[in-house]
Amino acid sequence: MKIPRLSGSRDFSRRKKAAILLGTAAVAFATYGAVSALWSANATGSSQSKALTAQAVTATAATATADLYPGFSGGDVFFSLSNTNPYPIQFTAMTPGTVTSSDQTNCPASNVTVNGKTGLALNVPANGSANGQTITDVVTLAGAAPDGCQGVTFSIALTLTGTQTP
Repeated sequence: MKIPRLSGSRDFSRRKKAAILLGTAAVAFATYGAVSALWSANATGSSQSKALTAQAVTATAATATADLYPGFSGGDVFFSLSNTNPYPIQFTAMTPGTVTSSDQTNCPASNVTVNGKTGLALNVPANGSANGQTITDVVTLAGAAPDGCQGVTFSIALTLTGTQTP
């Protein structure tokens, strides 16, 4: 014996199934479509990087302590350093240059000799300065220096040699 069905119940079941299938397909397509729409990419070509040009550190004479007298060979040089580079520097050697006298008439610069020095550790910070630097025991005033050398200031050109520090 057959059970009679209500009219339209079969259609409702098909419609429900179709709606569920279409909804599932739409979610699957949206998910897959979103993932598959993001393509990967590669790039090739060239780029650049450039080293800066090192700037010279400036040495400026500082007020000297009066320590010279005839025949004394332990005189010091006094100066400050200014570094505009973005890295610190350590100077390890000094080579003297030309000596000038503040009173060339009464005490010629020829009365002074200056020796170079190695083994120094003069540190200058990046973008900074190091004031009050001293290199000891490098200046000699001649034993025969005249009285006119009393109170005279001698300017000494320096060349400092060093390297960037980590």
